[in-house]
Amino acid sequence: MGQSMTKRSERTQAKPLRILTTGIMLSAFIALPAQAEWLKAETQHFVVYGDTSEASLRRYARKVERFDALLRTYYPIQTDHEIPKLEIFMAEGRRDMNRISPGISEGVAGYYSPNSGRIYTVVDTRSSMGDVVVFHEYAHHFMFQMKANAYPSWFVEGFAEYYSTANLTDERIQFGRHNPGRVNSLNMGFNTWARMEDVLKWRISDSGRFPAHLYYAQSWAMTHYFMSTPERTQMLRRYLTAVASGEDSVVAMQAATGRTAAQLQDDVWRYTSGSINVTSPQIPVTHPEVTVSQMSKAEADAIWLDVRLDNAPIKLPAEEEAEGDTQSDAQKARRARDRRQANENRAELIRSAFALGERYADSDVGRLLTARAHRLSQRPDLALAVLEPSLGDHATNAKVLRVAALALLDQTESASSIDDANELRRQAAAYLARAMDAEPLDFRIYLGLNDVRRGQPRYPTDNDISTLEVACTLAPQSFDCRTRLGHAYMARDMNAEAITILTPVSNSPHQSAYKRRARQMIDQARQALGQAPLEEASEPEEPQDDIGAPDTTSDARPLPAS
Repeated sequence: MGQSMTKRSERTQAKPLRILTTGIMLSAFIALPAQAEWLKAETQHFVVYGDTSEASLRRYARKVERFDALLRTYYPIQTDHEIPKLEIFMAEGRRDMNRISPGISEGVAGYYSPNSGRIYTVVDTRSSMGDVVVFHEYAHHFMFQMKANAYPSWFVEGFAEYYSTANLTDERIQFGRHNPGRVNSLNMGFNTWARMEDVLKWRISDSGRFPAHLYYAQSWAMTHYFMSTPERTQMLRRYLTAVASGEDSVVAMQAATGRTAAQLQDDVWRYTSGSINVTSPQIPVTHPEVTVSQMSKAEADAIWLDVRLDNAPIKLPAEEEAEGDTQSDAQKARRARDRRQANENRAELIRSAFALGERYADSDVGRLLTARAHRLSQRPDLALAVLEPSLGDHATNAKVLRVAALALLDQTESASSIDDANELRRQAAAYLARAMDAEPLDFRIYLGLNDVRRGQPRYPTDNDISTLEVACTLAPQSFDCRTRLGHAYMARDMNAEAITILTPVSNSPHQSAYKRRARQMIDQARQALGQAPLEEASEPEEPQDDIGAPDTTSDARPLPAS
């Protein structure tokens, strides 16, 4: 992608993925092009894109790589494969934020999207909360790579909040500092706190009066309390082990600490009322190597469109009915308004992709823009035709090959015969095999191979299971990966394995269709194993500042600017 400006670091060339099996089958904002030269910086764990100077981009890339090094110092992750790099897009203020997510809330300083289309983070670099956003979201991303990742909801958020205020410079590292917004929530008074039992189970109290910001603040406070001494950290470790094995969160906490929920709440209150510990670890400050390259003008102009097209579902999901029709008229009106806006944004995305694709029609960038716009317009045949010049026998552009395969699969439902549909699948599998050779770390290629096989005779075979296991190994953050693998496990009566892979989805602090489906699947698996279903609990509503996430079908997680 573009010409290299510096010699590629040997450090970034980790060993290739060891495949787990040898049998895997082969809006108007967007219309404005970028005005400056976009650069791409690569480190060992990140790819950072920015419309900024090389010096600024290098500083930022080093900072996030240092944050990764901090986490790995305390939570070393042993793997036998290269970990895919997280993409970070640096948005310069509200104009760029609106380009990648038209209509996004003014209060959102960034977000993280781990859906099946693309795993990435966007940060508003003009926001004073920019570093907090990136560190918070990368802590989520990192946690999913940890071996024992079935953590309770409160700790998922508490862990991210605890490390989000880290301060990383060339001279020192500090973490554990307070977040003023969270402290303000806690300082409203002890009587305003949510009950500890409700926070531990991430459920709304009987009164339903506690907003989500208290759950986040108390989760941070609890995490800080347990991280403050070695003895408390051992208590936390015992608690997390018990919860991961299926024990009730409240019962496990009392067993680990010797304190009732009410007593623990009082302990945490007293702890946060005094001075809190800020850690300055005596560990070396790393000086990560950074490779910077210049993006082509086509790539720069398409930077925001490219991400949006990857995330846009080919077919809009059917609107879910609220269980028991409990929504208020205001909630129903807001859902209807949001859906209308999503349809308008989708139409604008298609128009903008066609327009920019025509400008760069003779390049892979332009063809991919046009092809994906055709897929969104329900014309996969035209998408495939547009890509044809880039699909020669020696083509190695993994993205072109993957999109071509998806365009073939789009046509299977309307195929005139089973034989024709199978031929489309065969061609798609061949393109995906070539894409896998070119880019073996792209989890979406393995999901494409799964799309080829789903619904076919003898599905899921051992090979199908292995393909999904590779996808989830590469992208443990993807709820789509986990849900697909959970389905495959259950189809083979591997119910214990299904529960394990689905529990991180079920424990997500954020409401989503994936989470609801995961809980249903876990209950089915538990029933098959003769176990009781999960406890039903209403969840705290997402804070109003979180409105404006660009991807409502995934677990996209925005963070407020203040």
